[in-house]
Amino acid sequence: MSYIAKLDNVEYKVDVKEIDTDKFEVVIDEKSYIVDTQLTESSVYSLIINGESFETDVDSRNGVYEIITEGDLFKIEVMDELKKKMLERRGGGAAEGKQVIKSEMPGAIIDVKVAVGDEVKEGDVLLILEAMKMQNEIKSPKDGEVKEVFVKAGENIEADAKMVVVE
Repeated sequence: MSYIAKLDNVEYKVDVKEIDTDKFEVVIDEKSYIVDTQLTESSVYSLIINGESFETDVDSRNGVYEIITEGDLFKIEVMDELKKKMLERRGGGAAEGKQVIKSEMPGAIIDVKVAVGDEVKEGDVLLILEAMKMQNEIKSPKDGEVKEVFVKAGENIEADAKMVVVE
């Protein structure tokens, strides 16, 4: 899966490929890293990156990750390439018309926060999707009404699966 990570107003292209359970190849601006992960407590991860060990505390809210490692705090905004393209294409304005929200990657639906007929605002959380051991808030791209909900909590979905329609 491809992402854009923004740190100190600098954007980095990040590709993540799962190699095995808890092991990933992470490519940041064409430089490759092998990352072994282990959740040691609620938000603390033990990472081995290209053979070097790190302990990190990770807190995420609305696509912004606060990461503390070796006493340093990093705030990283993460979005997938599709979201970045959508933001660029609409110039920061709200999406228009019927919006079909699809999954970017396979994962598990952890929670569905809306039902058909609910009124939502742009940025409201529609559901929580867990993919690659990370919980992702899937948000409404516009103000509108939830017209269809295709998923339910506990369900596993494939990439490009329809999840919610907002109109």
